Amino acid sequence: MKKVMILFGKSDWKSAKPFSNKDYQYSYEFFYTLCKKNGIQMYRASYEWYDYEKAVFKHAWIYEGEGAKWKKVGNIKPDLIYDKTKARMETYYKKELIGEYYPFINDQIFTRLIDDKLTTSLIFEKWSKKSWIINSKEDLKIILPKIKSSKIVLKPLCESGGKDVEILSKKEALEKSSIKKNFIVQEFIDSSSGVPRVSRGMHDLRLVFVNDKIIYAYIREPKKGSYLANLAQGGKLIIVPNKKIPKSVNPIIKQANEAFITFDPRVYSLDLMFDRFGRPWIVELNSMPGLFFTPEEKSSMLQMYAELLKVFKKKLGI
Repeated sequence: MKKVMILFGKSDWKSAKPFSNKDYQYSYEFFYTLCKKNGIQMYRASYEWYDYEKAVFKHAWIYEGEGAKWKKVGNIKPDLIYDKTKARMETYYKKELIGEYYPFINDQIFTRLIDDKLTTSLIFEKWSKKSWIINSKEDLKIILPKIKSSKIVLKPLCESGGKDVEILSKKEALEKSSIKKNFIVQEFIDSSSGVPRVSRGMHDLRLVFVNDKIIYAYIREPKKGSYLANLAQGGKLIIVPNKKIPKSVNPIIKQANEAFITFDPRVYSLDLMFDRFGRPWIVELNSMPGLFFTPEEKSSMLQMYAELLKVFKKKLGI
């Protein structure tokens, strides 16, 4: 039976649990059971559990099938790694060392490319608000007069889940006590008019791809009083049938497919907002769309898991 390792970030093995959230755990158990029925044993491990001298994972979690329990195993040499780590320089370095022995999905160059918000704004210049990189309040003072909107967006160069993203007035931005790391500054997109013929109100629209195929799409709406629609920030999720995706995003999809055609397989998401004129803008891309689905999303879950299984089997030659 082939072995696929889902790789995640930092974790203390001694105090580790497979999941702290039962809903997330259910989604993974469903997926692992599906994979095992198709000749693939799934594992779950932190990159910190990797022995860089022996090139093996010293520890990992395994789930043996429906009704079973998660258990600890050791000395795993996977046939393939499915990367679910967060975008950080330390993580990139560690993954490169692991990648000397084991193949990754996604390709690590692709991951670094699309997780860098400045780089993707340059690739999709026509569809992105102009971005500047800053690392001090002095930089911010220089850039603010160039931004037309009354509000600005400050976000880390490489992060996900809405972490450390702030929507501020220009005055509030200047009153920030300090800026000590690289941030992206962008014009604020007023998305309060909604997605044309799909929804009303503030949003972002996420398209999830496997290669050039949209597997599913959904709108995320922020909780009251917030601008951030990420689920990790309390946003609400609404599935959008593919046939209802506005045709105005087709040129963006076409450009993405052309730009990334040499990366096969590729699994990623594309986040968009629509301004008050109904024009789409790219917010960011993400190389690691989640494997967690709510019960209401079961149809999308089945589609996504089936596509991932196809990717695994093709990569593994089974």
